This record gives sequence, structure tokens and C-alpha cells, in this order.
Amino acid sequence: MLHTSARFRRALGALSVVSAVLAALGSVAACGGTGRSDGKGPSREAPADAADSLEKLIVAEVEGFEVTGATAAEVRATDAVTASEAACQPIADLVGTVAAGSPSDTVYRQLIASSEPRDRTAPAVLVALSSYPRGGAARALAALGEAVSACEGGFTTTAADGEEGRDVYSEVEAENGPAGLDESLAFELTGTLDGERLPLKYTLVRTGDTVALFYAMNPFDPASVAIAPTVTAAQMARLM
Repeated sequence: MLHTSARFRRALGALSVVSAVLAALGSVAACGGTGRSDGKGPSREAPADAADSLEKLIVAEVEGFEVTGATAAEVRATDAVTASEAACQPIADLVGTVAAGSPSDTVYRQLIASSEPRDRTAPAVLVALSSYPRGGAARALAALGEAVSACEGGFTTTAADGEEGRDVYSEVEAENGPAGLDESLAFELTGTLDGERLPLKYTLVRTGDTVALFYAMNPFDPASVAIAPTVTAAQMARLM
């Protein structure tokens, strides 16, 4: 059986809080892919009081979704990992921290499709909004885009704490990011869950030194995983 580190299980746990599913899963590993497209929207500099400003800018409501808060402790894995290929390290870091590069501040929201009665398998999306030192956001996305191009064949990661086993990332597939802001990047990380393919979707959009990250997965129906355009549009509208 493929071993999955506590780091990776916790990284996926960002969406288990939303979908109430991953606590029952025993073995998961993933891998990814990426794509970039230039946006045309206005630029926004990271505000001085970044954390408070991010709270005002992050998406508050989306039709068809229930929006709730999330803490860094729920979302981020704390154990450092090393990618088998140095060029792939930005992707490995993204999986663990649910943020690109090294932002100054990040706030999170969890969105789950609303339905009555409540469908525990409904699509879920995590949104992270980050601010960076001047120029840091563009550098973070550039490094991630380069990693996606260099790591199409996949890579593995090992935990710095000496934990046995490794996380296996088998494929990197670039996708088209949304237009409308300064820059966007989208990709799919493909792994396995109990021998079955498990894709993880990531989309990032940048305006100035602020980056919005969208992350989605669906272990109940992997083929249907997607980041709803209404979610990205709602967040992007708040950044324009």
C-alpha cells in the first residue's frame, strides 16, 4: 500500500473540514500540473494593514455555496518536505501551506455547495487570499509556473522529520487560468486514493501583490472535481 505522510493527510485536511470525508481515509498521495494565462485587470498593491484588509477583500458570499471561515491551523501542514527534484519544490510547498511562496499574511474561507437535505458529498472549495512584500506575489507565481513546466512527469516528497515513506506525485497537467486580473495560473495535481486516481485542482490569480488561491477535490467522485467559475468570479470581483 502506498504510504501517505501525516503532512500530506493534513494538507488535504483543509477540505476535509468542508466535506467531512478525509478523516475516514487511510491512504492518499497526490501529484500535479499547472497552467498560466495573463489577465488584464487592474493592479492592487498589498495594503499596509494586510491581515485586516485581506479579511475585507476575501469572498463573503457566493450564490449556491455556504461560506465559512477557516484557520491556518486547520488548513496548513507544518512539517517541511523536500521534493525529489529541486525544480518541483514550489509545488510541494504549495500542497503543504496552501499558499504560493512566502506571503506576509493569508486568510482562508471554505465554500461548500449548499443543498437541502445537506449532501456531504457536495463539491467544496477552499479560498486563500494572501498578501506579499512588493514584487513577491509575481515571483511566487513565476516560480510555481516554472515548477509545473519542469515537473510534468511527477515527483516525490520526503518529510524532513524522518517520517517513513513518501508522498508520490505522478502527473502534472496544465490548465487555463481565468482572465481579468494581472496574472493567473491553474493546474491539476494527480495522486491516488485506495488505488484510484484522485485529482486536486488549484487556481491562482494575482493582482499586484495580492494572490487568491482556489483549491478543490472530491474523493467521492474524482472525475467531477472542479472549481466553480462562480467562486473565482466572486473573489476576483472583490479584487478589481
